[in-house]
Amino acid sequence: MKVLCVNERTDYITHGLLATLRKMGSTVKLFPLSRIPWERQYTVLSDLIKDFKPTLIFTPGWSLNIFNLEALVRAIKKTRTFHVYWATEDPTFFNEVSMTFAPYSDYIFTTAQEMQERYDQLHKPNSTLLFGVNPDFFRPVNPNPKYKYDIILVANNYPWFPADRRFRDEAIRTVLLPLIDKGYNLKVFGVDWTNPQNTISIPPEYYGGYCPYEETPAAYCSAKIVLGLQSVNTSVTQTSCRTFEIMGCGAFYLTIQTPSHAALFENHRHLVWTSNPAETLALVDYYLAHDTERIRIARAGRSEVLKHHTYQHRVLEFRQKIRPFLGRHYLTRKSR
Repeated sequence: MKVLCVNERTDYITHGLLATLRKMGSTVKLFPLSRIPWERQYTVLSDLIKDFKPTLIFTPGWSLNIFNLEALVRAIKKTRTFHVYWATEDPTFFNEVSMTFAPYSDYIFTTAQEMQERYDQLHKPNSTLLFGVNPDFFRPVNPNPKYKYDIILVANNYPWFPADRRFRDEAIRTVLLPLIDKGYNLKVFGVDWTNPQNTISIPPEYYGGYCPYEETPAAYCSAKIVLGLQSVNTSVTQTSCRTFEIMGCGAFYLTIQTPSHAALFENHRHLVWTSNPAETLALVDYYLAHDTERIRIARAGRSEVLKHHTYQHRVLEFRQKIRPFLGRHYLTRKSR
């Protein structure tokens, strides 16, 4: 299988699904279409497809305004190349992002099982494909002194989320702010945390700056407790990609309670979740004082994601689901 992807900015997919497709025998070309002048993208992409002859074009998640969508659609139609879209922004940005790409796709994967009905209404073949972990990248590594705190959070602050989709704010108020208020040995890494004009901001002394994606395994392996935020509490399947990445590193993971965590994992066995600020403080106090239990849960969490949630599992699903439609597509194309 030859896979062409023209969005090079989604590190979690480049180092996850695409890296694993390559490892499992696919030829993957990651082409930075955004670096080509807007007006030349159609010609460049058409020539690229002609030369590379991909089995499919794969478009991931947030590809909005990164490249010329019209150029992509025109090139796909001209070359009649099979187009797979992975709607990783579901359900939060279904209308703004997913529905920009879904109508031009031959197969749609979604991280939120509940959205499949919406894609059925488009008469598009679809299925659920969760995030996962690439154990070659996210694994236990040596600690980095830069991230050696009792508690860390690696996440971005998104003050621009619409008012009706602010569960992430609730997660911050539940998981993070109580610990800052009580002065724990804690550091936050990510983007846009100290702007006082944001809905939520934190004191500068708790901000550690940006954490490059390549450093996140070391960050997770350096702290006693790694916090997690979620943007969705309405899905039984959608969870942050960091859930699998943090657990894959063998770190102790504390996040907010969601239906997806309850469906995928066991509380106090694979990870720990909290539902209110007081519970957060109690859990942190308990697990900082009980190293053996904390380490046991971290190890069990890693074992669970390696058993059920690696990108090797996801690639097998990916290939199995698209194979019948891919075959029909090329039979149809040859008959034209």
